[in-house]
Amino acid sequence: MRRSVLGPLSLFLGVLAVSPARAENQSPAPACPVGNLLAHKKPIVWQDMRRELGLLTDEQITPEGAMWDAEPAAIFDTAASTVTWDLGEVMTIRSFAVQADANDTYTIWGSVDGKDYKVFGQIDPVSNHGLRMRTLNVGTMVARYLKFGEGVGDSFFSASEVAAYCQVPSPFPPAMKVVDAPVAAVPPKKLLDYWDNDASVQWEFVLACLGLVFLWWEHRASRARKSGIEPTLASDAGPLRRMRFRMGQVFARSKVRNAILGVMGVLAFLSYFNFGAFHFWSFVHGWDTFHYYIGAKYFKELSYDRLYECVAIADSQEPNLRRRVELRKMTNLRTNHVESTADILAHPERCTSHFTAQRWESFQHDVRYFRIQENARRWDDTQLDHGFNATPVWNILGTLLTNTAPASRMQILTLDSLDCLAVIFLSLMIGWAFGWRVLAVALLVFATNHASRWAWTGGSLLRWDWLFWIGASVCLAKTKHYFSAGMCLAYSTLLRIFPIFMFVAPVLAMGYHLVKHRQLERRFLRFFMGAALAVAILLPVGAVSSGGVSAYPDFLHNTLKHQGTPLTNYMGLPTVVAYRPSEVARLTRNDQLFDSFSRWKEARLRSFREARPLYFAIVICYLVLMGLAVRRADPWEAIALSTTFIAFGVELTNYYYSFVIVVALLYAKREVVGRWLLAATAFTQLIGWAPIRKLPAWFPAALKNLGMPTDLDEQYTWMSLVTLVAFVMIAWDMMVARQAALAPANISTDIKPAGAGGHTVGTGTATEKPAQDGKPAAPKPAIEEKPAASARMDRPRRRERHPKSGKPGKRR
Repeated sequence: MRRSVLGPLSLFLGVLAVSPARAENQSPAPACPVGNLLAHKKPIVWQDMRRELGLLTDEQITPEGAMWDAEPAAIFDTAASTVTWDLGEVMTIRSFAVQADANDTYTIWGSVDGKDYKVFGQIDPVSNHGLRMRTLNVGTMVARYLKFGEGVGDSFFSASEVAAYCQVPSPFPPAMKVVDAPVAAVPPKKLLDYWDNDASVQWEFVLACLGLVFLWWEHRASRARKSGIEPTLASDAGPLRRMRFRMGQVFARSKVRNAILGVMGVLAFLSYFNFGAFHFWSFVHGWDTFHYYIGAKYFKELSYDRLYECVAIADSQEPNLRRRVELRKMTNLRTNHVESTADILAHPERCTSHFTAQRWESFQHDVRYFRIQENARRWDDTQLDHGFNATPVWNILGTLLTNTAPASRMQILTLDSLDCLAVIFLSLMIGWAFGWRVLAVALLVFATNHASRWAWTGGSLLRWDWLFWIGASVCLAKTKHYFSAGMCLAYSTLLRIFPIFMFVAPVLAMGYHLVKHRQLERRFLRFFMGAALAVAILLPVGAVSSGGVSAYPDFLHNTLKHQGTPLTNYMGLPTVVAYRPSEVARLTRNDQLFDSFSRWKEARLRSFREARPLYFAIVICYLVLMGLAVRRADPWEAIALSTTFIAFGVELTNYYYSFVIVVALLYAKREVVGRWLLAATAFTQLIGWAPIRKLPAWFPAALKNLGMPTDLDEQYTWMSLVTLVAFVMIAWDMMVARQAALAPANISTDIKPAGAGGHTVGTGTATEKPAQDGKPAAPKPAIEEKPAASARMDRPRRRERHPKSGKPGKRR
């Protein structure tokens, strides 16, 4: 009896014990009410705040552009100022609307328990003045407590309204009551203020189109002259047709054509530097200079993987910066994964142990210099890049220059100006080796290529040194300095590695000569001997400047790590074959993850693995095409054409596509090269223009973007594709021209008796004459299409005689 009573009792108590746990695990879903979740709520915690805090949630805003400290706004006294609200229960949150000072950044956190807060997002600054409304979409987040503050900017922080929503209203942000407030004073807009990034892109697109039209028109005019067709005007032609005919005659003159091309070349050179506006009234590229200056100057202490860690430690030792560093996201340069700074701050000795006391003090000084040049948001974002990636050979000059003095404005300006000199000297070398017409076309291609605009790496430290040396290599080969050309290309390869692909076509051309004639071609042999000597000299010097031979395996590891980390601004054949419309960044990005692009990176790597057979098939086909195009070609042609193979062989960040200026030198051999390249650069500018702004309100919305992508990964995939197509067409044209040039030598001619004039006409395409010494003359090669360097290429040198007087006439 006793046992029968205890059994049910034990079962009942067990059920009671399990029920609370089950109820806890099956908690109700977060609430999702309509309207502003913060409406008229009072804060529960605040720090360093002034004025009535109820102003932040009273659903009243100021007119857009009101004074930052207007009466309806609450003032955040310090960078650590925050305010926290309790929603009363756990709720789903999808968006925020904030009216705050325009030129500052503010952070929003959320917490379920009021202890552990997670960053939901940041309210970014806008270009206008005064209090401005901004919105933030955070996906689907869950929180009971919301915290707002920790402004970053000019140290004058304020906000007039903070609103949170689960069900996003329409329109968004919703209409709120507007109260009177004085408007912020806005300085009058100057004429130069209209020249911004959008205007620059539009101008470069127009310039590329003008250059393309000019080269096309000149090509047609040249063909008409060669065919002997003279334009005529009908006697009954109207005024418009007569004016058009006379304009055509004027533009057909060589002096006019030369003047047009010369003006476009000068405009292209100035356009690359944004007509002196550079980064729109800032010359120095602080982000890029920071990486290469600090990375080179302290390479022995930082190597390739400690840059961001040591910057975090240096920042945390500054007054009032510790909290910012604790909240900072940072790329782990050992893995390229985005992580927090918690582990680094817990073990500062991992960084400081590599420095002497004097070097650490110098490092702190230089880091402080670069930090104060950037706003706080941008400075934190620099730690999300991929560190210092220069080669040990680059360190020879980089380490020497950066260690001349502590970082200062004058030193940075001087060092960053070296790249401008590199572009100037490269232009002078092209003009010396190829003439001013080829230089003008090359500058048009260089300045209108959206992928390599000044905005990316202009005004930085030795970012165009490799470009100068590959251009110098082609120029020296053109002037028959083959040994020096090989040294220049080898130096460029040791600076950036990928110029090694420029040796491919010379190897193919040399191999063809070896198979055909059973001997090495002496010009190519001297070229490769110069390259070998440069490598033998520079590798040991690079090891010394970088602290030992171990710098080379460290660089190799760093390079392989980056090759396994996709970037949204990568370009090349691997980018194209790995493209999947369903895996683009706008569809796979997830801001709720610590690394928002992690899923996109995984998808891109997986897609490329699947596309490897296609990739290698295309590479092999292009190698065959390029090999056929450089048979018996001059070394400079082989080097310049081999530059196109860079886009097929490796995936590079977009700004390295400045190498198109070297491809453009082939215009000296085939004028169609200029047209293909300008067509490609014009298309890249059109893609970079999206979304097309500043169009009238009545313009159809569906036509504003013309179906063009607006996210970087898609834009640079499109740019890669159009560039690859242009390179294929250039190689194809050169192959066809090469076959035509070699065809007479491969056709046996049937010699017939000489006619009255002593000529012998063969059955082939060439007309032959007997040599004076009795030996048969070599067949004439087929005529190749070349650009007209001047009027002398269009007609004979001798002047025509006047039909009546017999005096020499004037050349047009």
